Amino acid sequence: MMKKLHFDIRDIPACARLGLSARKIWIFFKALLLSWMVWDLLVYLGFLAADPGGLGSRIGSGRLLPLPSGIFWQSWQAVALLALAGLFILAILMVASLKVCRVTFEQIRGDDFYSGRDAAEFARGNYKPVFATPLAILAGLLIAVAAFALLGLIGRIPSAGPFGVALLSVPCWGASLLAVLAAIALAVSFCLTPPIVACTRGDTFETIFELFSSLTAQPWRLALYTLASLVTRVLGFAVFLAFSSAAMLFYSRALAIGLGGSPASTLAAGLQTLAPEAVGSFSSLSDAFGLVAGAPLWTGAAGALAAVSGVIVTLVLVSYWFSMGSSAWTLVYLAVRHRKDGEDLLQRAEDEDRRAFEKKYGSADESKRSGQAACAEEREGSAGS
Repeated sequence: MMKKLHFDIRDIPACARLGLSARKIWIFFKALLLSWMVWDLLVYLGFLAADPGGLGSRIGSGRLLPLPSGIFWQSWQAVALLALAGLFILAILMVASLKVCRVTFEQIRGDDFYSGRDAAEFARGNYKPVFATPLAILAGLLIAVAAFALLGLIGRIPSAGPFGVALLSVPCWGASLLAVLAAIALAVSFCLTPPIVACTRGDTFETIFELFSSLTAQPWRLALYTLASLVTRVLGFAVFLAFSSAAMLFYSRALAIGLGGSPASTLAAGLQTLAPEAVGSFSSLSDAFGLVAGAPLWTGAAGALAAVSGVIVTLVLVSYWFSMGSSAWTLVYLAVRHRKDGEDLLQRAEDEDRRAFEKKYGSADESKRSGQAACAEEREGSAGS
């Protein structure tokens, strides 16, 4: 059954509930794990390119999450590999967001059985606008920069150059305003493009149009809804962290009855154990309230396995944060689109599905069926005469 929306700020807090979905968390969990692997591979390749002899010490200090530092920044190959890692990770997260936005859209429509496999199939057929939209905006900005740089070169022509630049100053100022708007659209596109594609199945042109029209037609609502979603996500994440700490405490105390000890503290310190350079002495997300801190840490193979398990729990928690974010942006776009164009995208999707069904199987309406039969008989009679 389709969920009823108000298409305003009252819908936004639902992102905490919609984000708490095993399917959506699993989608982002896989994306974060793949992103982590890409980061490790390309950053360590960067250290290898910068200083082959020092790779061993870097692995010892960075372990499973190295950070670029020192000689890394002195090698252009290493910096290029880091930029490539950032692009890959951004692409992975945007595709994951597209999947989660589509699952959220179908869930709001009432299809609670829309699976991750269905979302992956949708993403395979509709991923191009997700990448093409920010690339097109970026290309426009680069063209603007190149045009102004060319104008600057023309301005170096003696006598006539400065006169030409001065003459074109007002048009250039107007073009700069559009460039600033494009820069804002580029920043917002990484969050808003996936829900636009997920809700409309639009191509690149439609996605760009919807992105700019949303920014220009409803800027204050877009900002207000984004702020409301951020507050909701922070509160929802804090509640989830509290439940995680309570679960750690329950696990620790219950297991200690039979075992005499508990690996819960090792579990909670998993990220510090496997990524000490990145997090240092940062308090564990899985035990954010420190309910199991202070117990001795396990060592050896069992301790390493417990630390890996702690990292998995941390990734689940972070995945919930991202899942809430994609769910929130889906709600934000549905509300902004309704306010902007007066269009209910949920109802439009229902109408499209019904038309596709009737085209394939015929109308379910008996009056329409009888009308179609009468028309068919009339055509047959005319042909016979």
